[in-house]
Amino acid sequence: MKLKRFEALSLQEALQAVKAELGPDAVIVSSRRIQKAGGLFGLLSQSVIEVTAAVDRATQTPEVEPAVTLDRSLQALIKRQMPVASPARDLPKVKKEPTFSEQLQVASVLDPVNQHLHEMKEEIQRLRESQKDPELALGPLRQELEGLRIVVGEVLGSQMHKRVEGLPGDLLDDYQTLVGHGVDSQLAHRLLRSVVETLGTVGMSNREAVTSLLRERMEDDLAVSNPSVSRVYGQKIMMLVGPTGVGKTTTIAKLAGMARQQDEHQKTVLITLDTYRVAAVEQLRVFAKILKIPLEVAVSHQDFLQCLGRHQEADLILIDTAGRSPKDQTGHHELVAMTRGTLKIETHLVLAAQVAESVQMETLRRYQSLPIHKVIVTKLDEASTFGGLYNVLSQAGIPVSYLSAGQRVPEDLEAATRKRLVELVWGDQPAGVPAGQASLVEVAH
Repeated sequence: MKLKRFEALSLQEALQAVKAELGPDAVIVSSRRIQKAGGLFGLLSQSVIEVTAAVDRATQTPEVEPAVTLDRSLQALIKRQMPVASPARDLPKVKKEPTFSEQLQVASVLDPVNQHLHEMKEEIQRLRESQKDPELALGPLRQELEGLRIVVGEVLGSQMHKRVEGLPGDLLDDYQTLVGHGVDSQLAHRLLRSVVETLGTVGMSNREAVTSLLRERMEDDLAVSNPSVSRVYGQKIMMLVGPTGVGKTTTIAKLAGMARQQDEHQKTVLITLDTYRVAAVEQLRVFAKILKIPLEVAVSHQDFLQCLGRHQEADLILIDTAGRSPKDQTGHHELVAMTRGTLKIETHLVLAAQVAESVQMETLRRYQSLPIHKVIVTKLDEASTFGGLYNVLSQAGIPVSYLSAGQRVPEDLEAATRKRLVELVWGDQPAGVPAGQASLVEVAH
């Protein structure tokens, strides 16, 4: 008995090697597909077919029909390679046993199918691994996008540098100042080009006119809205939404205190939906007691509607909501349901000024389905630059209603103006809200 192992790229090639060396009397013992290592660290490895065949030359006689023995081995091999398909159904029926050349023809048909099935198994395995760890699939894509972003950024930066060098007068200094404060380079260049197109190169010598027009152009990119809390305009329902830690509860207290100082006879009601934090409810309870206004706690949407029903005569209803995680789809759907009813609820998104520009943009994206009517910017006193905030507000186009800084209620809250926002970008005045009213209570952010 002679036993030998053959390796080839396909089953057909392996059977031809068996026939060439062992003859048509050979019996296929086993076959399998293996990964053949090659190159440095196996980087050039490839998939091959390994066939083990045997032949007994001592007992072989001319009367023996070797094709039958080899055919039976081949039929067993086909069943192992293609468990789904039925060889008896797929292959044509013949009355006589197939010859070795016919077996080779069958192998030439089955080998591409086996190769395709092997590739499918490998792809399924890769998909299963990527489901267990999404980073396996997303990691290379992120790296490719990051590389593309860097390349595009370098190209744009080179082009922008050439365009900036062509700015007349002292506009190059203005450009560097704006970019240094966090204003987007393309946005800063567009503003300065607008100034040049309006004043002309001759007008660049008038520094006061240049500065005034530049700030005017910056103000034109911003939208503000001063939502009066006076009862003269009828009942107003304001809901504050936003991530955890941006100062929604403190801002609610400041709004209530502002309404109280503007009109002490105005009836204001506080409603909190933030039952996830016990401290938030107790903090609002202290504010409500000092301001002598009622506080309602709503656990569900139905409780919320009942609270509104009990205070239909209220002039101002301020609603505090819980900070939501991006993955909290249930909580987000609850907020959407509250804003989609028949009641006219004015939704204010609270953004913290010291948060990175990318985080602020992501927050806007997450809450845009509510929808967002206005923006309140808080914690101005904790931010060092405001160029990123200017980029976000100019791009979003949502009106800014209030600016908040400091711990005093209610005077550390002011109605937003375009001029004030531009002053923050240039760093003309401290970020804190100017004092001028009596403080009702000192609070922590």
